[in-house]
Amino acid sequence: MRKIFIIMLVGVVGTLLGACTSLDCSINNVVALNVSIPDTVKGDTLNVYTIVNGTDTALYTNGMNVTSLSLPMSYSQDADVFLFAFSDTTGVTTVDTVTIAKTNQPHFESVDCTPQFWHSIQSATTTHNMLDSITINDSEVNNDASKQHIILHLHSH
Repeated sequence: MRKIFIIMLVGVVGTLLGACTSLDCSINNVVALNVSIPDTVKGDTLNVYTIVNGTDTALYTNGMNVTSLSLPMSYSQDADVFLFAFSDTTGVTTVDTVTIAKTNQPHFESVDCTPQFWHSIQSATTTHNMLDSITINDSEVNNDASKQHIILHLHSH
C-alpha cells in the first residue's frame, strides 16, 4: 500500500511540475514605423493621419518641433498611406501624402504569446508639397524601437 502511495505522490508532483510553463514572451510587443524628421521647420504644427476604409484617422496631433515619431502599420494591407499636415504660424496647412509599400510577416514567439506582424518596406513615396524626399533607413520593421525606418526631408526654406 505504501508503494502505491509513493508512486501516486511522485506522479502528482511530476504532473504539477510539468503543468508550469515559463513564458518567454517579449516585453516590447509594439511594432511601429519609426519616422525621423531631422530638419523640422520651427513653429510648424504637425498632424499625421491615415486612411482606413475611406475614413481618415488621426495618429499624431498638435506636434511642435517634431524630429521623430512612431506610427502604427496595418497588418494586412500591402501599403499604408499617411497624411502629414504641416500648419504654419499663420494657419496655412500644407499636406503631403506618404505611401509605404510593404510585405507583412506574422511573427510568433510562442503559442502563449500575442502574435505580432513584422513588415519589410519595399518602397516609400511622397508628394512634394512640404516634403522634398523620403529615405528608407532600415527596411525591417519589427519590435526594435531603437531603429529609424524612414527619414523625411523637408524642402529648404
